[in-house]
Amino acid sequence: MKDVTILHTTHPRADDIFQAHAIPRDVIKANRTAFRVTCTNVNCGKHLDKLQTCQKCKSVWYCSKEASMIYTIFNIIEAQIAQVLVAGFSVRGQTGVSKIMARHKQTCTPVERSSGVLKLIQTFVANQLLLTNLSICAVLDLGLLNDRKRIGFDVPFMVRVDVGIEPADVILFTKLLYTDEPVPDKLEGMIQVNSFFSWLPGQSGHDPLTPKRMAMWKQARSELDAQPQRSHDPLGLMEFVNDNCHSITISFPIHRGAFKLAGEAEPFVMLSGITGTMEKPMTVATCMEFINVHIRADKKNQLGLRTEMTQADKEIIKAVADPANIKDSVRFLREKMERETLFARLPKFPHSN
Repeated sequence: MKDVTILHTTHPRADDIFQAHAIPRDVIKANRTAFRVTCTNVNCGKHLDKLQTCQKCKSVWYCSKEASMIYTIFNIIEAQIAQVLVAGFSVRGQTGVSKIMARHKQTCTPVERSSGVLKLIQTFVANQLLLTNLSICAVLDLGLLNDRKRIGFDVPFMVRVDVGIEPADVILFTKLLYTDEPVPDKLEGMIQVNSFFSWLPGQSGHDPLTPKRMAMWKQARSELDAQPQRSHDPLGLMEFVNDNCHSITISFPIHRGAFKLAGEAEPFVMLSGITGTMEKPMTVATCMEFINVHIRADKKNQLGLRTEMTQADKEIIKAVADPANIKDSVRFLREKMERETLFARLPKFPHSN
């Protein structure tokens, strides 16, 4: 690739616009305290005040060592039901348990980030502005404005949000992307939304919810129905995925305010230091772009969504240039770059449209 000069500009009103929209830090902190993490064991479901996590993957949480072992057994049975004769397991026999635990070690994916993605996702969801934009995405993507199927009431819906960690400094992003120049070992990153996808489980060729997820949805639906002010809100499940290895699933009620905003469909006003002010229609893509621009504009980590990048985070960005790499996390980042204004003037790779 020929030499590329990157000109980094910032609109003079960028910080004012960010502060006008930003949810105060104390509000985010208060919202985070309302989160309840549930024991991952399918036969337990206890809400946890103190987490006991798998120390390698940081993606499952237990109320006790016994629950940890039971989770491992049932999780593998659920995940491999097509390949494994369930009746052949002897959960009482030490030999059967040992084999299952050994399998878990094979499938457990270590993570470099000390707290996994749990803290970042909790902080993201505790931010009403960001969560509202994801809610608008769901309303638009599922066609809920004109829904007559009682989606979220009689039948659950499922949402998958793929997130990545990018350098907070876009210059360092381009260094990783286009050059082999070294970047700092300790590189400040920020969470970004790369993909949003929704579907109705058990319909149009999609798998039904697992028993564990269906139980989770039914319990959350029951709790919502008991609240007169929220009983009219549709409810689904939302899975946050990071690099296809680690995911967190939460209940996802859509507030009526999101329906109002989606119905009004006011365009987004985007600011650029080069092109000035522009308007973009409200779509799933522009809602994601608004989220990403808002997080990027947070120079002092007021939102709490910055974190040190891992080597795996950096490798995903480097892999964008390789057309043979079709890993989900890489592909979703490519697609994001092709649709967002920030990347519009960057040199394209041969595989880009």
